[in-house]
Amino acid sequence: MALIALHPRHLALNQPLPFRIFDAKGLMLLPGGMKVELESRLQALRSMPLYVDEVEAAPWLRLVHETAESLVLRNATLQDISIARMRSGASSSSSGGSGSGGPGRDALSGAHNPDRSGPISNFDVGLGERWEGLMRQINGALQDATPQGDWVLRLHEALSRLIALADRKPNELLFLLIQHAGHDVRQYSAHHAALCATVCAQVAHTLRWSADDRETLTMAAMTMNVAMTGLQDTLARQKDPLSPEQRQRVDNHGLRSAQLLAESGVGDPRWIKIVRLHHDASLLAAPLASLDPAQRMARLLNVVDRFTAKISRRSGRPPMSPLAAARAACVGPDGKPDEYGSALLRTLGMYPPGSYVQLVGGEVAVVMARGERANEPRVAVLVGSSGLPLPEPVLRETSSAVRKVVAAVPVGDIRVRLNHTALLDLL
Repeated sequence: MALIALHPRHLALNQPLPFRIFDAKGLMLLPGGMKVELESRLQALRSMPLYVDEVEAAPWLRLVHETAESLVLRNATLQDISIARMRSGASSSSSGGSGSGGPGRDALSGAHNPDRSGPISNFDVGLGERWEGLMRQINGALQDATPQGDWVLRLHEALSRLIALADRKPNELLFLLIQHAGHDVRQYSAHHAALCATVCAQVAHTLRWSADDRETLTMAAMTMNVAMTGLQDTLARQKDPLSPEQRQRVDNHGLRSAQLLAESGVGDPRWIKIVRLHHDASLLAAPLASLDPAQRMARLLNVVDRFTAKISRRSGRPPMSPLAAARAACVGPDGKPDEYGSALLRTLGMYPPGSYVQLVGGEVAVVMARGERANEPRVAVLVGSSGLPLPEPVLRETSSAVRKVVAAVPVGDIRVRLNHTALLDLL
């Protein structure tokens, strides 16, 4: 993907963006169609280098060329304002005009291709630290969610970095997220959102959904519980049953989260609809062919949300093994998974990274990566066949009969402290 620079003067309040906007590392900041409705958010965007996909911006550039002579600034849209400002500032661009009739680079000056340059190539450095920083950023944005804040912009940036990390290190990121889900209740809401978004992105890729659909779905996953972030963190630590007030807030959180998104400037109706419907049980019973795109995405998010919640620790209950969680969340009344449940199982495997398994001979291992088959993950043995912990974990393939996985192991049965950095270094 070749990116070219966007001058910040082409951004305006309350106008839908005609294309996605990226930062200098090629990570998406804002999706196409979103409105920037807060002055503080607009100024934050204007303070950083901005880029757009050259191919994606081509129709807008053609519009610039074809309509420049007839524009008026009064009551103009973002595109119209951009064009009018481009005319007044065309001489400031060193790339020249449109020449013999093709779109010029007056509106978009400079060129940048993050696929060929810069810090993004150093993705292996400090994976654990990078992940922890992202989680702090995601948690901070969700905790600060108010209609007047810039939390949506901050969350967009964090999600872009998270998905970029997932694209380059899919097993490693799942390992870290599932390990946290099974062992730790701190910042539960943010970690659950990140895990759901990561799994949704990978399952949507398995289903061969478009990039736009995957992007909308992952943002919905990140924000589906935003209206009860603090409450969700509290409930993860709470051993007592929910109070009536807590139950009401939980029951209404889909609608309240959707309302908060709309009030915070989100202009994508599908995103808002997915969040509003992500707990709608009627979608699970309806034929997939009868659902519109937003309803189908809400149904997939429902499956992923329930699965990831079941493999997550709460103070009041231990986590399920992923195999048991899949049976509970992905299998329908007929005892078979539907299309989305099957896609989740194909994507994660029977034993996803971060979970625990027992091998033939009694060895206990943590799953590090998915294998070519759902029941043949790549693992790091923690406990030998003698029942004693190994001095150092040993990487194993489980495709052979003498190393195959025979059972999932509950998190509560693990008595070995894991060094995540050392384990990830084995891959």
